[in-house]
Amino acid sequence: MSAFDKVIGYEKEKEELLQVCDMANHPEKYAALGVKLPHGVLLYGEPGVGKTLMATAFLEMMNRKSYVCRKDQSNEEFVDSIRELFAEAKKNAPSVIFLDDLDKFASDSESSNPEELIAVQSGIDSVKDSNVFVIATANDVRGLPRPLRRPGRFDRILEICLPNRRESVEIVRHYLADKKVASDVRAEEVARLMDGNSCAALESVLNEAGIYAGYENKPEIGREHIVRAVLRNVFEAEESVNEMSAAEKEEVAFHEAGHAVAALAFDRESVGLVSVRPSKSDARGVVQILKRDNYFGSYELMHQRVVALLAGKAAVELRYGRIDVGAVSDIDRASAIVQRFIGDYAVSGFGLYHMENRFSIDSGTQNDKIVAERSAMVARCYEEAKVLLRENWAFLEKLAAELVKKDTLLYEEIIAMRNDAGNAA
Repeated sequence: MSAFDKVIGYEKEKEELLQVCDMANHPEKYAALGVKLPHGVLLYGEPGVGKTLMATAFLEMMNRKSYVCRKDQSNEEFVDSIRELFAEAKKNAPSVIFLDDLDKFASDSESSNPEELIAVQSGIDSVKDSNVFVIATANDVRGLPRPLRRPGRFDRILEICLPNRRESVEIVRHYLADKKVASDVRAEEVARLMDGNSCAALESVLNEAGIYAGYENKPEIGREHIVRAVLRNVFEAEESVNEMSAAEKEEVAFHEAGHAVAALAFDRESVGLVSVRPSKSDARGVVQILKRDNYFGSYELMHQRVVALLAGKAAVELRYGRIDVGAVSDIDRASAIVQRFIGDYAVSGFGLYHMENRFSIDSGTQNDKIVAERSAMVARCYEEAKVLLRENWAFLEKLAAELVKKDTLLYEEIIAMRNDAGNAA
């Protein structure tokens, strides 16, 4: 059994780490090929994706004396401990050093070359020919000096991304295995609700759901407990909508249903959850638009996102014939994406392409043109949103009415209503 078996998913990343472990444990077969062990591996990615878990499994598989270094001292003491750790590892080679959260080693330093990272760089250089391997984790490698990241210090730099949908289902099954859950809890549905979130976030949500079930004296964790925990932990939604009047709740329902209907018009897999429970982030409700791996690599997907963002405002204004004053953040987010179309992707031609002031253009006039084009593009997307909603009005009304009744709806319920509305039409 491999220590990496405790890491669910991430097969490509684990394979790369296993290659290094194989080289460390069977150096003779690689020496025969004239190949030598890389000097170090750096794992980076968002907090909670399992970098430390992978690194810990790596230490176990290396079958060497290991040393772990984390920032837990004052700056001067920490610099000394880094130097001592590398000296100790060199003395007891073959060995492996684990630098956990390397980007936090000098988080309180304003220097571009902080002493802590200089000590790490010097330490790596000092053990280069001493059979000492270094593995490190970081949330953001951009804060690390480029010389520290170069080959010869960290020969492999692996990004540990958020789990994809298939991996998420495997991870959910793993976490559910030791919990008492009701028969209506399905791994696929929980993975959809947790789309785009880390393993740590999933673990927290399932634990929160268990607290709800225990407090209610339930023998099992039910679907409703998980939904409640997702709304609270992931979307920071309030526990209830009791402070809303009936009229306010209906308006919020139309707004959120508008987002969902437009998104589903482009992709029937795109929405995981819709709720009228207000969010602490000032959103009046919640719509979970599932993340796409190539979102920022596709103009078409970004355009669809803009239309869906503006569809909440469009739904309210089509239904009530008045301005939706709760759409400010949607408009801001849509405008930011459109700004990228114009300035970064030259969608409106190279005349408005962002050239970082390398040419002598009247910046005031240029900015005015960009603002005008951005406004016009947002307006066109808004009109497209209204067309989509008119084409799917029966579905929109049905979805909004159910939201008023139930507060929160999940994918299966939403798709069933969409199918019913389509059949009725």
